[in-house]
Amino acid sequence: MEFKVKLAKTNEVLDLRQKILRPKLPKEESLYPTDDLDTSFHLAAFTEDNEVIGVASFFPEDYKDSKLAYRLRGMASAEKARGLGVGKALLNFSFDELKERGCDLLWCNAREIAFPFYEKLGFKYDSEIFDIPKIGPHKVMIREIKQ
Repeated sequence: MEFKVKLAKTNEVLDLRQKILRPKLPKEESLYPTDDLDTSFHLAAFTEDNEVIGVASFFPEDYKDSKLAYRLRGMASAEKARGLGVGKALLNFSFDELKERGCDLLWCNAREIAFPFYEKLGFKYDSEIFDIPKIGPHKVMIREIKQ
């Protein structure tokens, strides 16, 4: 399946975010207060037919002693796109975008099922496991963005 990663708008990422990450919750529960900030950005993987098969959202949020940290939220791939490199392509695109924005650290609350995926892309654990109600077990994972 061919796809291309591009910057996207909130409305382009919301349906897949809700379907994959919060399927039992109303769509409004998948909106983040940071979605439409000037400093936030979204990425989507689009097929040749303009179908969204992968999404990720990024926004500045302080993390420990970093100069300018961004947080990754709402990363999801359509079931039919799993194993095709969509998630890897989204994050690799983000690393360049984050570097341009002066980011020095990317962090996220990673779901337990995604730990190996993030590890392969250079993320390291920065917390013990914790539970997010209605969502499940997570750990904070971080990745330096080299300038």
